[in-house]
Amino acid sequence: MNEAFFESLEEQLDALADDKAMQSDRGLVLLEQYKEALITYLFEVNEQPVDVTQIEQLAYKPLNAAERIDFISANSFHFMRYQQMKTMRPEIKKLAAIKKIRDNRKAKKEPIE
Repeated sequence: MNEAFFESLEEQLDALADDKAMQSDRGLVLLEQYKEALITYLFEVNEQPVDVTQIEQLAYKPLNAAERIDFISANSFHFMRYQQMKTMRPEIKKLAAIKKIRDNRKAKKEPIE
């Protein structure tokens, strides 16, 4: 996932939060974009097609991922939804790094033909 994309969304959402405008039409659109990108990122890390009903089956996921996705998918408490998403993003990024290290180790152990 593109870090610059997340950073751009966070800048815009932080500005809306500072202005207490998170519930504006623009804020709601940006929150939805952030949520969709975060969920897509989670499934990309796991090399799986996006299917939110399958979160519990993912090998690499943050603690309480399904409950947290349910929370950020709710249409209330917009600022807290955003804070939860901002917390999950670095967690998913760390999981991606762990997976990459494990995949590299597996690749080194496999015999080359």
